[in-house]
Amino acid sequence: MDGLKVGLIQQATIPLKQYPRLMQPHRGDDVSMQFMIDARINTWLTGLLGREPFGVQTMVYFKPPGARGQSMHQDQRFLQVHPGTCVAAWMALDDCDDENGCLTVVPGTQDLPVLCAMEADMQTSFSTEAVPIPEGLEPTSLPMKGGDVLFFNGSLIHGSPPNRSNRFRRIVVGHYIVGEAETVSRYYFPVYRMDGTTTDDIRPTPDGGKCGTFADRNGEVVIEMTGKIGELMSAH
Repeated sequence: MDGLKVGLIQQATIPLKQYPRLMQPHRGDDVSMQFMIDARINTWLTGLLGREPFGVQTMVYFKPPGARGQSMHQDQRFLQVHPGTCVAAWMALDDCDDENGCLTVVPGTQDLPVLCAMEADMQTSFSTEAVPIPEGLEPTSLPMKGGDVLFFNGSLIHGSPPNRSNRFRRIVVGHYIVGEAETVSRYYFPVYRMDGTTTDDIRPTPDGGKCGTFADRNGEVVIEMTGKIGELMSAH
C-alpha cells in the first residue's frame, strides 16, 4: 500500500496527470463537433485549399503551469492522408506566449515529406518522438491571443516548449483532410463532411509507410525516403 500511495502522490504532482488532454471529444460532445464543422473555419479552409475539406479530429490541450511541452513533429506522420495532406485549425483559448508555452513552428518545412522520428527529450516533452529540424532552418515562436486561429498543413514541423509561467495555456485543435483525399489512418474514422454528416468515400490508409532521413550526396543534403513510419531512427 505504501508503494501505491507514493505512486499516487507522484502522479498528483505531474501537471498533465491532473489535466490530461482530451482526444476526439467531438465524438460525444456537440460543442466540440460544432467547433470542428464551424462555418467560419470551413470558409477559410475552403479558400486556402480550393475545395471543402473533411473533418476527422478534435483535441483539447490544457497545459497547466509547470507542464511539459510537445516535441517537434509533423501531423501527417499520424494522419497519413493520401493523396494530399491534413490541415490543422489551431485555436488559442488563452493568450499564448513564450512563458506559457506558445506554439513553435519551423518556417520552410511545409513542403517536406514525412521525416523519420527520433526519441524526444522527455524532460521537456510529454510525447516520446521528435523529428529533426533541417539544417539552416530555425524554430519560430508564435504568440497568439485567446480566440486566434492558426491554419497549417501536415508537413509543417511544430511543437511547443514547457509552461514556465503561473498561467494555463489551453487550446483546441481541429484536424481536417483535403477534399481530394482518398485515404486516412483508420484511427480518424468516422470522417465528417463539413455539414456534420459522415462519408463512406474515404478508406483507411494501410499501416506503415515511408519516412525521410537526411543524407549527404556530394556535399548536398538530401532527404531519402528510406525509413519506415513507426520505427524510431538513431540520433547518430
